[in-house]
Amino acid sequence: MKKTILHSSHKKLEAKLVDFAGWEMPINYPAGIIKESTFVRESCGMFDVSHMGRVEIFGENAKNFIEKILPIDVNSLNASSAKYTLLIDEKKQILDDLIIYKISEDKFLLVINASNTEEDLDWIQKINNDVSINNITPDTSMIAIQGPRALNKINLLSNNAITDLGRYKYKEINLQGYSIFVARTGYTGEDGVEIICNNKDAENIWNILLENDVEACGLGARDLLRIEAGLHLYGHEINKNSNPIDIGLGRLLESKSKNYINYDYIKSDEIQKGKESLVGLVILDRGIAREGNEIYIDNKIIGNITSGTHSPRINSAIAIGMLEKNYNNIENTVKIKVREKFLEAKIVKLPFYRRKRK
Repeated sequence: MKKTILHSSHKKLEAKLVDFAGWEMPINYPAGIIKESTFVRESCGMFDVSHMGRVEIFGENAKNFIEKILPIDVNSLNASSAKYTLLIDEKKQILDDLIIYKISEDKFLLVINASNTEEDLDWIQKINNDVSINNITPDTSMIAIQGPRALNKINLLSNNAITDLGRYKYKEINLQGYSIFVARTGYTGEDGVEIICNNKDAENIWNILLENDVEACGLGARDLLRIEAGLHLYGHEINKNSNPIDIGLGRLLESKSKNYINYDYIKSDEIQKGKESLVGLVILDRGIAREGNEIYIDNKIIGNITSGTHSPRINSAIAIGMLEKNYNNIENTVKIKVREKFLEAKIVKLPFYRRKRK
């Protein structure tokens, strides 16, 4: 099993370690998932996300290559900016959701899901014929610092280096003597940043953050937070055969270039005529719905749960599900089959939780 550079730090903090996409990762620390999620919602927490893939694409034809493989409007992506997007192969299968960062006109960085890194790279290499591709995942570490106090913490440690950093922007800064790439992105529904650093600096940076009251949090809390925020997880809300419009990601299909490998597909009636909708569900009975549980109306199966948990913010069990589009009516009551029991639930608009904007 693979281990991140911070593995020994997690053991020192008595983390519970589990297999996640072939990596031994902390699911939680002694504080527990609920408290860790509260650190992020109310103050500041951090996650080791070094298992995620980091791939550089560069060369004089890099812009054209990005335009070919991703459905983004490349011309609208400015230097030092990022976008959330999808990687869709020539078979119209969604291989991944990812964030792309524009480093320069001829260099880009992709941050991709740990479970998909190998397949993504294989496909990108197969399509490639004129750019350089460098997988920097083994040489770098990545830490997500999230919460209402996250920006203040980083500013305190960097002589206010990110005071002017906008959402989905990045900078290269100095943090207590260490050079880091810092992007104002995240996966919790809170404000915050994700940093990339050299492996040799990762443990020192992690310890500096701990010493400044940034709480260590595991992937269990991260999953709870992203469900509350209505964010997609590959393998749950997104799968190879998902229709991007059905899963609420039609806005990502912004390419205006016929150079894009799936230009005809994203402009076709095929993609517009989806049959399903992604919805939020608040459970009205006692019990938690989990992935795969069937959703019913009047004894008819109309969908399945993609993710479920109990939310301390909502004070209820919540779930995300895929329904037949005709049944996506806010306040509709449905039944969810959990083992041999049926739980009543109400359809609500996602997200369940939205942070207060300053």
